[in-house]
Amino acid sequence: MKLVNFGLSTPSFGIELVGLEVFWDLHNTWSFQGVSLNTKNNTAVMRWMIDGRPSTTLSLIFTNLKLLSISERADDLPLSEDLCVSSVSKVLPEPNPEPEFRMKAQWDPNEAFHLLFQFQSGRSIEIDAETVELDGVIGP
Repeated sequence: MKLVNFGLSTPSFGIELVGLEVFWDLHNTWSFQGVSLNTKNNTAVMRWMIDGRPSTTLSLIFTNLKLLSISERADDLPLSEDLCVSSVSKVLPEPNPEPEFRMKAQWDPNEAFHLLFQFQSGRSIEIDAETVELDGVIGP
C-alpha cells in the first residue's frame, strides 16, 4: 500500500497521522464516523469528525481496495467506544491472530503492509489497498 500524502507518527500503536502540515490525533480529538465501501469503483472511505463541529472532517480514501476486514467488538463496552481509535499500525500481510506479531519497528520503503485500526471497543479494521490518501478539512 502507498500512503499518498501522509504518514503515521509511529509504525506501531500510533494515534496520529501526519499530513497536510497537520498532526491528526485520532485518539483524543477525532470521533470515528464509519467506513463505506463503493463497489462501483472499488474504493473505501474511513471518516472522522470533531464532536460538535461537523464542518471539521477527516477522511482516508482507499483506492483499488484489496482487503477490508472488520472484527467483532467487546459486547460489554458501550457503543461510544467504537468512536475512539486506540491505535493505528502497519502490519505484515500474513495472517496471525495476534496483531502485535505482525508489527515491526522499521519498515523498508517498498515493503508490503496493511493498515490496522484498533478501537477502544476491541473492534479492529484491517485494510489493504493500492493507495490511501488523506483528505482533511478544518472548519470554523
